[in-house]
Amino acid sequence: MEFKITEKEMQFENEQYASRMIITGKGQGHDRGEPRLRCAVTLTIRVKGTDNELRLRGNIYWDAKYPKTHVFFTGGSIKEFIAEQGLDYAPFKSEYWDKVKRLASNVFTDKEILEYTKMMEQVKA
Repeated sequence: MEFKITEKEMQFENEQYASRMIITGKGQGHDRGEPRLRCAVTLTIRVKGTDNELRLRGNIYWDAKYPKTHVFFTGGSIKEFIAEQGLDYAPFKSEYWDKVKRLASNVFTDKEILEYTKMMEQVKA
């Protein structure tokens, strides 16, 4: 898996797929009513060797309670898109998508996470 990250975007690529997440905003957000550190992104997933791509909007949330990230997208189904390509979702998920989600957590800097954690500690006090 090839991974590149800048302040404005993340790129993920393997032999079969290429994805690009453009960061459209960062700051406080809410996930199921709980305050979270949020990064808004637009996602494009492309199947290599074709012109087929899926474009979605989404959010990456940092959950200090566990700590881990949660990734949510709207505007389409990744599972349906992969099936429409005549591909099996299970290998896509295990060989590509799970790695993309894990690497996407790097969108938050240590400083952002530390500031968010301090803010949450003050809210609890």
